[in-house]
Amino acid sequence: YRGSWYIFASFIARGHCRGTQILKSDALTGPYAPISEGPVTPRDWECLDGTLYVDEKGKPWIVFCHEWVQIHDGEICAMPLTEDLTASAGEPEVLFRASEAPWVVSISKKVGNFVTDGPFLYRGSDGKLKMLWSSFSTGDYAIGVAESTTGSILGPWGQTEKPEVENGGHGMLFEDFEGKTWLSIHSPNASPRERLLLVPFLK
Repeated sequence: YRGSWYIFASFIARGHCRGTQILKSDALTGPYAPISEGPVTPRDWECLDGTLYVDEKGKPWIVFCHEWVQIHDGEICAMPLTEDLTASAGEPEVLFRASEAPWVVSISKKVGNFVTDGPFLYRGSDGKLKMLWSSFSTGDYAIGVAESTTGSILGPWGQTEKPEVENGGHGMLFEDFEGKTWLSIHSPNASPRERLLLVPFLK
């Protein structure tokens, strides 16, 4: 982003809510240093998995998860950032809640606890704005695809009927040196057996 490398990392400390802080480096290999004063996500929210999205006008956003541990029905939210990525530049907007996806199931039989994890935004081959995100389905941990019906970060967002990938999560896309698109996930969702898994992906 603008000639520098950034890491959006989630941290938690005793007496503080989990949040996403932004670190910067002039080189891919680091070293990285924090540029934000603590988390850029709301201080009184339990948040994680923040990621950078730059809209069609060049405006930077952080897209992140408001955790189910605090609100039961986890949310994917977006919040504008300052151009230098050091702070928020507006209030968070809820893009959607986990329970809105038909494939998502509660992780608790007593209370409706619905998880949101790992948002990753991309433009599909059809030019539409889409998002990979993770939750739990009947087949355990899974990745679904949401799509903005307007092409804007603020949506509204529609959900697929079934997950795109099962038995894995936190998907991100990259292109190899031959231009082939790959989906990177961790699988299975069972510590300490998680491993990197690369899957060919048609956008």
